[in-house]
Amino acid sequence: MGIFSINQTEFTVQRAVYTYFFITNFKKFPMVTVTINIKPYLAGYMYVRYRQSLEPDPENQSHSSSPSPSSSKRLIPIHLSHITPVYHFLHQLSVPHPQNTSWKEIGNICFVLPKPRNGKNPEVYNYIGNDSALIIEKEIETEMKAELYSFLLDNKFNKGVMFKKSIEQFVEHYEMVGLVQEETLMRAFQRWRKLVKEEKAIKL
Repeated sequence: MGIFSINQTEFTVQRAVYTYFFITNFKKFPMVTVTINIKPYLAGYMYVRYRQSLEPDPENQSHSSSPSPSSSKRLIPIHLSHITPVYHFLHQLSVPHPQNTSWKEIGNICFVLPKPRNGKNPEVYNYIGNDSALIIEKEIETEMKAELYSFLLDNKFNKGVMFKKSIEQFVEHYEMVGLVQEETLMRAFQRWRKLVKEEKAIKL
C-alpha cells in the first residue's frame, strides 16, 4: 500500500451526524458529495490513505500538488474507486434526503457519492443517516486495522522493528498524532493476535 503524507489536519468532534451535498460541474461531469462525522483519527487516516483520490477544489484550483483537506472552509471530497469497500457502502446506504432535515454541512470527512451507470442516482440518493455513518465508520476502522496489523507483523518478522516503534511510525505517517492513543491501538492488536492464536489452537 502506498505511503504518503499531507499537512496536519485538525478535526472537530461532533456527535450529531448530518449530510450535505452540492452539485458542481467539474471536468464537465456533475459531482455530488456527502459529508459525515466519524472518529477523528479515522478521518485523518482516510485523507492520507486516499490522498491521490482527492478531488481538486473547484473554488480553489490553484492549490499545491499536496492539498490539505483543511485548506479551505469546505472539506476536500475523497473520490473513491469502485474497487474499495467504502465506495459500495456509500452506494448501498445512501437514501433520499428526509424532509425537515437540515442540509447544513457538518462533519469531518467528505466523499464523492458513487454514480454507477445503473443504480441509485446520487442527485436523489444523497443522505447518509447516523446509523449508516456508524456502519461506514466501522468499515473504515476495519480497513485501517488490517493495514496496521499487516504493517506491524511485516516490520517485526521481516525487519526486526518492535511493535511499539511501528505503531509510532504508523500514527505519525497517517497524521493521527493526538487523535488516537497508541496504547489503544496496541491493546487492540494484542487482542486480535490472541484471538488468532486461539482459533488456530481450536483447529489443531
